[in-house]
Amino acid sequence: FINKQLNSNIFIEKTLKSSKALYNNKRTTKQDLMLAFPCYSLVFGFNNILLNDSSYRREFLDSGMFHVEPNSYKSLQSYDRCLKQRNFLLRAKRYDEIPLWDQKLIECNNQLSESRRQYFDKLNTEFQQIITDIQSLTPEIYSDVSTLKLRFEKGWDSDNFESELKSCNDKDRSIGYTTRGTHRCDFVVVSNGRPVKESGSMSTLVLACLIMNLARINVFHVKHGFKPILLIDDLFFGIDNKNLSTVVKLLIHSQGNIVLTAPNIYRDILEKISQENGDIELKELGKT
Repeated sequence: FINKQLNSNIFIEKTLKSSKALYNNKRTTKQDLMLAFPCYSLVFGFNNILLNDSSYRREFLDSGMFHVEPNSYKSLQSYDRCLKQRNFLLRAKRYDEIPLWDQKLIECNNQLSESRRQYFDKLNTEFQQIITDIQSLTPEIYSDVSTLKLRFEKGWDSDNFESELKSCNDKDRSIGYTTRGTHRCDFVVVSNGRPVKESGSMSTLVLACLIMNLARINVFHVKHGFKPILLIDDLFFGIDNKNLSTVVKLLIHSQGNIVLTAPNIYRDILEKISQENGDIELKELGKT
């Protein structure tokens, strides 16, 4: 690949027992590789982050946050260690050791939560800008798309995590794990004031996921000056013709490095799109 006019190569080998990664013929770590060749994937079906549990959406935030602020990965690791240790002590009923870990957990929680919140604010800004652009590109767009919004949920209710953690002490001891904290953080996509995963059509879900990923790319671009690779599989599944037009306009407007795969049933549609837009190149896999 070429980044800022510099040629680089990545070699990855995986076996049943081990794996090896080389960056410019030198061994590298997963973290360094993610920084060297940032790449996001958007897969629908069972991997739809809006329909799955909150861990998928936290991973979405954290992967984007890591590329904007690499040191946030250390905050995530520190918090995970504290949380695992506190949960272990709760299950083992070693309550006298918990106060020490409570203080560490509070410190790590506040640091990680603030990083997540700051990244979410940047993501939300780009998300809303794309919605504004859509309304300009496609004035006839459905209202369930034009009213899409993001809402952040930090993982606890009050303004003070320390006091809320203490108030949940008896409950945590009873069930054996920590019930409040940024490990419960989430975000909700709403349309016309209602969560998309409850009321949105398949088209709206697909468009919401696409806009979120395009927003994540834009946040990355603001930080680094170039856009990461976005891999998308079967984007057109369940989309009507009106929303299909919106999708195409979004992809072109994003000016991103996007690779989109689709089955042959969309061949005619894709050929027409490719002919009408010079920014899209159509390739048939398996043929030179």
